[in-house]
Amino acid sequence: MKLTIKFFLLSTVGLALWFGLAYWLEVDFYWLIISGLLFLAFLILPFYWITKDTANRLRRVAFYIEELAAGSLSRNIKTSGKDEVGQVESALNDLISRLATGVAKNVAENRAIQKAKTDFISLASHQLRTPLSIIKWYIDFIIGGDAGDLTPEQRRYLKEVYFANERLIELVNNLLDVSRIDLGTFAIEPELADLLAIADSAISFLQRNIKEKQITLIKDYHPVPKINLDKRLMQVVFYNILSNAVKYTPTGGKIKISIKPVEDRVLIKISDTGYGIPKEYHPKIFSKLFRADNIKRIESIGTGLGLYIVKAIIEKSGGKIWFESPSLDLLLENIGKDGRLKPEDKNRGTTFFITIPMGGMKKRKGEKRLNSVMGASLNNN
Repeated sequence: MKLTIKFFLLSTVGLALWFGLAYWLEVDFYWLIISGLLFLAFLILPFYWITKDTANRLRRVAFYIEELAAGSLSRNIKTSGKDEVGQVESALNDLISRLATGVAKNVAENRAIQKAKTDFISLASHQLRTPLSIIKWYIDFIIGGDAGDLTPEQRRYLKEVYFANERLIELVNNLLDVSRIDLGTFAIEPELADLLAIADSAISFLQRNIKEKQITLIKDYHPVPKINLDKRLMQVVFYNILSNAVKYTPTGGKIKISIKPVEDRVLIKISDTGYGIPKEYHPKIFSKLFRADNIKRIESIGTGLGLYIVKAIIEKSGGKIWFESPSLDLLLENIGKDGRLKPEDKNRGTTFFITIPMGGMKKRKGEKRLNSVMGASLNNN
């Protein structure tokens, strides 16, 4: 029976008793007061019980609505009656059921869309590998003088084509790596390896850029025993972080790489005196395709994929990665005409920290290996 009907019946019975008593007592003043008090007690006490019960049920409904607003669709309300509150509970249960069905459908559709995108990127990138490797081979062949002598101008043009092709190779490899990370199909295959030698191999690919920008590279290596590492993946890690440091450190800056054992882990620190990362971008720095605005104005070329790949490699293999960057507001005005940072900005920059367990990287089964970003594995699938 509905709450309003209950209250109406109680009020009617109470009024009938009150007037009956008043008539029976011949409207005696004192007895009328007594009968009125009895009527009020008869009316208010049951109504208090009803309202208290209703308030408790409404509080329970409010709690479930708050959970629903927070995104919880896992629980239904136990219906406590067929009155107005019970109708609200039933309607809310129906809403939760429909929302849960809709969310499940949207999640499935979004997953299908994302998988289709990832599959397309993987396929397109894979198809680009062969022509890019052929272009690279022919350019190497011509620059090496195997097709005849070149004029200085021809050599300069070919070098521009060569470096443009290298950037395409890097982009294709990054896209393939991202697709394999997103699909969860990349493998980690550790073997005993020298971590310091891997770091040096990545540095060797950047020596020309380091020399051109007159950057001072400081190596602080401590003895580290051979541990189980996926050499290719660690090359990717070192190359991505070091290439960013070189790219975003102004002329005459410094880069320091430190590798040392700390308790049961190996600690890698790569620091630079570059432009730094504004504080508001810190939570996004490992996100896919993200590039900070202060960097876009200085260096337009970049995919925003490198650190996303690095984080996936380190965390999937059982390590940790984080960074510190005290720079908050470095602008183009802080750079002199010679391309160097002004003296007051020498302490700016970024430091990346990586820890790897002494036990080595965790092995991970997968269909594919990630690619080296240094153009060394274009023909690997």
